[in-house]
Parts: sequence; structure tokens; C-alpha cells
Amino acid sequence: MSGGLKSGLIFALVSLVAVAGLSFVPAVGVFCCGPVASIAVGAIAGYVGVRWGGEAAGIGSGTLAGAVAGVGALVGSVIFWIVAFMIVQSDPALFEQVLRQIEEQQPASGLTDDDIRGLVTVMGPVIGFCAGVFHLLFSLALGALGGWLAVRQRPQTPPPAYTVS
Repeated sequence: MSGGLKSGLIFALVSLVAVAGLSFVPAVGVFCCGPVASIAVGAIAGYVGVRWGGEAAGIGSGTLAGAVAGVGALVGSVIFWIVAFMIVQSDPALFEQVLRQIEEQQPASGLTDDDIRGLVTVMGPVIGFCAGVFHLLFSLALGALGGWLAVRQRPQTPPPAYTVS
């Protein structure tokens, strides 16, 4: 197994837990802590993936590690949004308040309470996937950057000296 893939799989698990957990931080979790976690984990995965890949590993190993870690972040995002919508649906008073706010914001939509309940059930995974795609892209891009940093830190061998005879 290549260093990039090994690093990506390890950091995919870290990313899944970090994104799902940090997204629950009140007020800033979804828009700040979750994305920052996917960015940081992607960069570290890319760096470690190149380091574990040996001398032949290049930026592609870091990109692979960041992409695999990003898939973990995507799954973590989907898990967070499903759990968040389940929490809202489990509290009848909160759910009724959400239904009333939706009806007040869009009075001409013609949706019944049953229609909105059906939409809310589907929206958790859909919003989670959409947000998770951004986590994946952040992790992929920073995985490439982490790989580039690891490649740059390798000791360079001097070019051979040419002699004129």
C-alpha cells in the first residue's frame, strides 16, 4: 500500500470524527470549525502521505491522501446533518416552530405540514452531501499543498560537477 493511500485512510477516520464532532460547536461549528478541521486534516494527510511514500513520492501522493481524507470529511458532514435533523424532528415543540417559520417565510408555496415533514426528512442527507463536497475539495487542495511542502523539504542532491578536459 502506498504512503499516500495509507495516510489518506488513517486521516479519513480522523477527518470523519473531527468534522462530525466539531460541527456541533454552537454558532460557529458548521461554518468554521468543520471546514477548518477538513483543511487541517487534508494538509497533514498530504504531508504525511509524501513522507511515508519514500523518495519516489511526489505531490500526487499528497493529493491522493488529501482526497481520501476528504471522503472521510464528506461522510462526517453527512452524519452531522442527519443527526442535526433527527434532533430537530425528535422535539415536537421545536419541530412545530420550524414548520411555522417555514410557512411564514413562504406563505404562497402551497405546502402542507405533511409535505414539509417529508422534505425535512430528505434534507439532512442532501445538505450534508452538499456541505461535504466542499469539505472534500478543501481537503483535496490542502492535501496537494501538504504534499508540495513535504517534497520541498527533501534534501536536494547537488548536480554533478562537469569538468572541461
